[in-house]
Amino acid sequence: MPTSSEKYRIGKVHITVTNPDDTKRRIEKAALNGQGGYVCVSNMRMVKYAGKNPEYANLMEQSLLNVPDGMPLVWCGHLWGYKKVARVMGFELMDLLLKSGDKSLPHYFLGDTQVVLDKLITKYRTDFDSNIAGAYSPPFAEVNEFDYESIAKMIADSGARIVWTAMRSPKQDFFNRRLTEINPDIVCIGVGRAFRLAIGEFKDVPKAAKAFGLSGIWLRKTSLWNTLSWYFQSCFYLAYYFLQIVFSRLVDKKSYE
Repeated sequence: MPTSSEKYRIGKVHITVTNPDDTKRRIEKAALNGQGGYVCVSNMRMVKYAGKNPEYANLMEQSLLNVPDGMPLVWCGHLWGYKKVARVMGFELMDLLLKSGDKSLPHYFLGDTQVVLDKLITKYRTDFDSNIAGAYSPPFAEVNEFDYESIAKMIADSGARIVWTAMRSPKQDFFNRRLTEINPDIVCIGVGRAFRLAIGEFKDVPKAAKAFGLSGIWLRKTSLWNTLSWYFQSCFYLAYYFLQIVFSRLVDKKSYE
């Protein structure tokens, strides 16, 4: 869990002061040391959700890392004065660790269909000699309905140290918390649509849209009115968080308070 000097507050939660290379180093260190825990790949939607859901806010506070997957969260970090903060996108983090990470650390894929998992394993084993211990496509279920004991045993038997979970937030984060409670030696990272991005079934958000914090608009599959309504609501929340940070700094509050 990050120390007080390594995190900054947005609303009711903290985000880790980090960037892709630093996140990679921290995950590998935790996995090698058997420290374990779960990583929340966080964006504005999840920060807003935590503000309304105390259980999820508590989940984020107990995580190993809350990495900023979204430029608005990065801008908040910069406003706090942390210039080294950079976006840590789930797919890019997974790709980085599998391609250039410590080859002694076995990885495990969890989620999506078996067809997608087979393609994912073939890609990383063949092209990058990644150390993949196994994969499992669980049946679709509510977060409280999974057989966590059996899943944890499969992962433990495989010897995996880093687990990539492809579900939508907040489901993947609640799932990963339950899994690491049973097997505290593994590091679980929820990466949403990363598996299909990796095998080319989904197109990534254009770089310009990412840079201007417009990924959410690009990914939304709703009507234009609903998309614009969501966007302006997000802008309102971001402005509110900005004002909170400015006020906190004016009264000499620390970023972790």
